[in-house]
Amino acid sequence: MNNFSRLFWGEWQNLFTNKTIRNIIFIVPLLYLTLFGFLYGEKKVMHIPTVMVDADQTELSRELYRAFEADQTFAISAIVGTEEEAMKQIDQGEANVALIIPADLEKNVKAGREAEVLTVIDGSNMMISNTAVRAANTVVKSVSAGATLKKLEAHGGWGEEGKNLYTGIDYRYRVLYNPTFSYMSFMVFGLAGTVLQQVLFLGIAISVTQQKEAGTWRNTMENYSFWAITASKLLPYFLAGTLNMFLGFTLLLKVFGIPYYGSTVHLMLVASAFNLAVLSIGYAISFFSKDQLQATQIAMLIAVPSFMLSGFTWPFISMPAGVEAIGKSLPLTYFLHGVREILTKGHGLAQVSSDMLVLCLMAVLGLFAAYLTYLGQTRKKTSPARESAAV
Repeated sequence: MNNFSRLFWGEWQNLFTNKTIRNIIFIVPLLYLTLFGFLYGEKKVMHIPTVMVDADQTELSRELYRAFEADQTFAISAIVGTEEEAMKQIDQGEANVALIIPADLEKNVKAGREAEVLTVIDGSNMMISNTAVRAANTVVKSVSAGATLKKLEAHGGWGEEGKNLYTGIDYRYRVLYNPTFSYMSFMVFGLAGTVLQQVLFLGIAISVTQQKEAGTWRNTMENYSFWAITASKLLPYFLAGTLNMFLGFTLLLKVFGIPYYGSTVHLMLVASAFNLAVLSIGYAISFFSKDQLQATQIAMLIAVPSFMLSGFTWPFISMPAGVEAIGKSLPLTYFLHGVREILTKGHGLAQVSSDMLVLCLMAVLGLFAAYLTYLGQTRKKTSPARESAAV
């Protein structure tokens, strides 16, 4: 066997005998692909929360209601009396689409005058806005075509005379928050949050394990309290993560000129809560990992699919319940929702208070898990010493 064959065969055997490498190569891809298969199982965005304003109250407006209800793209969640009420629901995130049916719609249709139906769409998620625009246009045109045929049949006119009897219903739409359908305004914020999360995750995840590998971790636990170790570990990464957030979003908003409408101070407050959550979870991972490689694996297992599961691109309304639950257990989900609410919609802290609360809770749970692991490791290291002292 020549040198190349020996090297190749050795590495081939190592690929299957080394548990860590085997899991990375064969298990992790299958896990991700299975998860993404379930994630996009609906195949398209469906059941978009829709609020309706029916100022016409006629058979034609009820037919439009039935048509939107029958189309699986929409789910009419409320019927309100005014356009202002509908806009409030969209602004608060209770609905993504508002169907506005004006007064005298049926009267104008029968008289052959101009008649139109308006949909107002939340454009902060382009998957929702693109789907809603196309689907609403199809629904309105279908109802319009059906009404046209009924009118023509009633008058018996199919030539030029028939064309003048009915003009149809014009479809109009207005997109809020991202009216130009800009992918830069839509995608870059999410990708920025994902990158900054991964950097922070990897940095803190190896903070304890590198000491374990160097053989200094036991001495650190014997000479310092948990909270002293925690503060010394987390504070440098928190400051570095906050600086990265500030520089990253300054670059996006000021240098690349991405439009934004909310307060950058509010953004940094949400970012601080997010950094604490990520650091606490990564710190806990570092505590119960035996070495840097294992800590990196676990951190990446969480960080890599976070963006796909965050609801930022593919909405939660089109996810299976189990996948949605996973997405809502990740800190990136709440940070990106906060970014969207503040920068894209121009909202204040009141609209992101629940996101900050969940992130702070995640930080507490992460520190608690690290503390329990610390206690377990401390007992393991002190028990042999006690036994030898007793002897």
